[in-house]
Amino acid sequence: MSINLLILGLATTISPLFIIAAVVMMSESEKVRSSWAAACGWAVSIGVCCAAMVVVSGAVHDSGSAHRKHWWLGAIDLAIGLVVAFFAIREFRRSQSDTAREFPKWMNRVGTMSVFTAFGLGLFLPANVLSYAAGNEIVQQHFHNPQKWVAVALYIAIGSLLELLPVLYLTVRPKSRERVLEIWHRWLDSHWQQVLVGLFGMISFFLIVKGVVAIIRS
Repeated sequence: MSINLLILGLATTISPLFIIAAVVMMSESEKVRSSWAAACGWAVSIGVCCAAMVVVSGAVHDSGSAHRKHWWLGAIDLAIGLVVAFFAIREFRRSQSDTAREFPKWMNRVGTMSVFTAFGLGLFLPANVLSYAAGNEIVQQHFHNPQKWVAVALYIAIGSLLELLPVLYLTVRPKSRERVLEIWHRWLDSHWQQVLVGLFGMISFFLIVKGVVAIIRS
């Protein structure tokens, strides 16, 4: 596994929005199964997006000259980096407003979600743009077919760590659940936007530089 793919996997899993949703879900209704469903939806979502990019970018990479191959792959990284930069700027502006600490409105419905609805929430919560970048990175590593899918599986595992482990911990430690959830809820309530802005800012810089370097070298 390349260091770039590891970075993208860690950036994917550090999503305060999902952790907030899981904490609210378990603290308001104690729906452990719904939290598991949301975590599984997350893993499926990033896996599908990453695999789709492996297929699409792989087709582009296998056609045309070597010059075109590197140019397109770098351009994809650059485009994704600019999209992430847009999200970073948007969240930064929101964090400066009077309602900076308010959770998104859909959070009000998290506590009453069924298992199937929670699974759907998990599908749409991930920053899937990072999954596309991970798929593009896998193609750039020139892996053979079996290795490509092993890399996709490793990305899913890393990209879902902070979605699965907290839910697992609270499942096996039910007696300490209320106290732990209160601590997590309080911290996330104060810091979720700073984490989101910092995460998007760093990953956008990483992808833009990576894309520009690939284009210059082509």
